[in-house]
Amino acid sequence: MKYLNSKEVANILGINISTLKRWTDNGTIKCKKTPGGHRKFTMQHVREYYKNNKESGKNFGAVLDTVDHKEIYNFIKNNDFDSLTQRLAETSILSDDLSVNTIIRSSYMSGYPVADIFDKIIEPASDIVENWLNSKSISHIEEYISRKLITRGIETLNQDKPNGTYNGKAALCINFEDDLPDLGIAMSEVVLRHCGYNVFNSGSHAELGSLKTIIKKEKIDTLIFYLCDRQCCRATSLNNLKKTGNQVIEIVNTLQNSEILIIFGGEGLKHLDKFPKERVETFNSYKELHSIV
Repeated sequence: MKYLNSKEVANILGINISTLKRWTDNGTIKCKKTPGGHRKFTMQHVREYYKNNKESGKNFGAVLDTVDHKEIYNFIKNNDFDSLTQRLAETSILSDDLSVNTIIRSSYMSGYPVADIFDKIIEPASDIVENWLNSKSISHIEEYISRKLITRGIETLNQDKPNGTYNGKAALCINFEDDLPDLGIAMSEVVLRHCGYNVFNSGSHAELGSLKTIIKKEKIDTLIFYLCDRQCCRATSLNNLKKTGNQVIEIVNTLQNSEILIIFGGEGLKHLDKFPKERVETFNSYKELHSIV
């Protein structure tokens, strides 16, 4: 788990160290203390502070490195999702990991629900990048770079929700495409963890025999599969649709008499001819996924 120190959090909140100490003592903001008395904070602690103090100014000064980043914080403060989306698209294809992480982490710390971050910022930014690719403004490699960088940023949101027993349920997340940045399933994992699930993420699709083993061993309650429909995935997935479709049928048939909740997400599902919609739950937005679980 990644921790912030007192100086970083004081800068984020726009206060001095002595005020931060007083706030931790009176419960205004929570923290963890080491045996030596040092205060350690997580993104979740800052997030909870802003959720409980909606009138406080969102300074986020700890990472105000450039004019561009100051603009990002203003976008967040003003709920300017269109500008956040555009900026994320632009910085991700440039492999500007500092700006990408600033957008994702600061949106999270400001109190945005993770489903809103994904539905209102990440997915629209990915659509912008896809449109650039379709118009040949960027190359396929630039789209791969964008998705990989955004995926890494999203995975940091799991740091404050480590696996453990929260709601007593366990989920297994699986991506159908091979050797691709699994952005959709990474976002699914974050939503599940924030709903209290213990999550196992296999990334690219595993063999069915392996699924049976881990389902039994880890007492899996929920299976989530994701099939993307963007160009970077389509080149692989459409060539293997028959195989993917057969895997879907086999998985559902194998588990139909169990109490395991099976969920399929992603626009790519429309390409499956024999998709058993009546026997599984489906989602296209992460708000829908949150409501299912």
